[in-house]
Amino acid sequence: MTDINEQFAKFTAFQADAIAPFTTFGGVAAETFEKLARQNYAVIGDYVEFAVNQAKLPADIKDVNDLVGRQIESTRDFSEKLTARFQEYAAIARTAQNEAQDATAKTTKKAAAKKAA
Repeated sequence: MTDINEQFAKFTAFQADAIAPFTTFGGVAAETFEKLARQNYAVIGDYVEFAVNQAKLPADIKDVNDLVGRQIESTRDFSEKLTARFQEYAAIARTAQNEAQDATAKTTKKAAAKKAA
C-alpha cells in the first residue's frame, strides 16, 4: 500500500501530464495573439496615414488634375501596402498552424512514449 505522499506525488505527476498539451497550445495561442494584435495596430496606422494624407491633399494642391493624380497615386500606394499587410497575415496564420501541428505531434509522441513505458 502506498502512503499519502506517494499518492500526492502520483496525482501531481498526472496533473502535470494532463496539463502539458494545454500549456503548449496556450503558448502558441498567446504568441499568435500578440502577432495579430501588432499586425492590426500596423494596419490601422496605415489607414490613419492614408486618411490624413487624403484629407490634406485638397489643401496642399490647387490644380485639379494634379490633385486627382496625387489621389490616385496615394490610393495605389495604400493598396500595395495593404496587400503586403495581408500577406503578412497569411504568414502569421501559416506559422501558427505549423506551430500547432508541431505541438500536437510532440504531445502525441510524449503520450505514446509514456504509454509504452
